[in-house]
Amino acid sequence: MAKNCSKCNAAFECCNETAGCWCEGLVIAPETLDSLKKTYDNCLCPNCLKEYSVKELKN
Repeated sequence: MAKNCSKCNAAFECCNETAGCWCEGLVIAPETLDSLKKTYDNCLCPNCLKEYSVKELKN
């Protein structure tokens, strides 16, 4: 699904409705995730979400 980032408004593809979305490859601390959910009303693009990631999983 095409979305626009809630932080920077960049267009990106979101597959959160199915397994295997790109965001599953990022590790975000639970406290940070809670804060993001309170701050933004929808998904963030890969670049913005990576800013909050503690690490990126390698496939």
